[in-house]
Amino acid sequence: MAAQINIIGDGLAACCAAHLLIDRGFSVSLHKTGRPKPARLLVSDATQSLLCDIFRAPDLFAQAPRIRRRIVRWGPHAETLDLPHRGLVVSEMDLLDRLWRQTPVAATDPASPAAWSLVATSDCAALPALQSFGARCASVASVVLTPPAAQDACWVESLPDGWLFLLPAGDARGALIATGYTPEKLPETLLDQSVLVAPQIVHLETAASRAFPAFPQILTEVCGPDWLALGSAAMTFDPLCGEGAGHAARVALLASAVLQAVANGQPRANLLDHYSTRLLQGFLRHLQVCLPFYQGGGSGQFWKSETASLERGIAWAQQRLRRSAPFQYRFAGYELEPLSPSPSRESRAPAGLEQ
Repeated sequence: MAAQINIIGDGLAACCAAHLLIDRGFSVSLHKTGRPKPARLLVSDATQSLLCDIFRAPDLFAQAPRIRRRIVRWGPHAETLDLPHRGLVVSEMDLLDRLWRQTPVAATDPASPAAWSLVATSDCAALPALQSFGARCASVASVVLTPPAAQDACWVESLPDGWLFLLPAGDARGALIATGYTPEKLPETLLDQSVLVAPQIVHLETAASRAFPAFPQILTEVCGPDWLALGSAAMTFDPLCGEGAGHAARVALLASAVLQAVANGQPRANLLDHYSTRLLQGFLRHLQVCLPFYQGGGSGQFWKSETASLERGIAWAQQRLRRSAPFQYRFAGYELEPLSPSPSRESRAPAGLEQ
């Protein structure tokens, strides 16, 4: 009889994990949480490829508007740079609606004991404590763009007290992410400081969404004997670096491979160590990617304080990794296989999964 897997959450990580596990023959049930979802996602080429592969849907993003330019003004007295960029913009709600239609799952049956629980929502009270590295918050607002605003570009601007990220959403509208320290005043206070982003906007079409943490966070423990945390339950990333969708898909793939390896008789403790270390490595890499942006974004207290928090997070993650056991598994396609001292063939993780 196939192992029963209960998934808590209904975001991208939960959907990817459910789809992969059903493909592997597991019995999957779902407990939806209805968390707020961002208005728009900027999806890289690597993440597009991975999602199309997981769901066997080569045309998944065929109609999505392409982003070919990233217009950046970053740092005190910086010049505006018009840089090439490859990605596309999608509505997370629309994407999830489409993906869940391809992923038939049952509602959770409380009377059915589960071999594993996958927690993909931060709303779960039973999760361990979070480690947080920063104090910045963000909000998302819908805006109407000026007629000359390019529809194939996104705009990124650092300001004395935070930063702005503007994405086109089609029909002369856009989604504005504003990040700073004063949630009740975002994004208006930052737009008052803006040289690059503000001229692209006619007006705010809707009030900003509720503020959410825009600093990196990770659980002190991301797994246990019969549970794995994934997606935003395991860790959250800074939206500036646009890694959220890719991270959700990659960790779901890793989680499904861990459960398959356990079912195949591989040692559970070794696989959980592998899972924990892989996630911690990915978190460290994210902190290291973010650090130069905050070091160069400005000279005020916002930038100094957030830079110090990222440096503290890097030191914390490096210390944790020094105590981690060496890897005992590697990816062969979408499967984990034990490492041997002299591997007989080359094997690597699917594109974008190396962490």
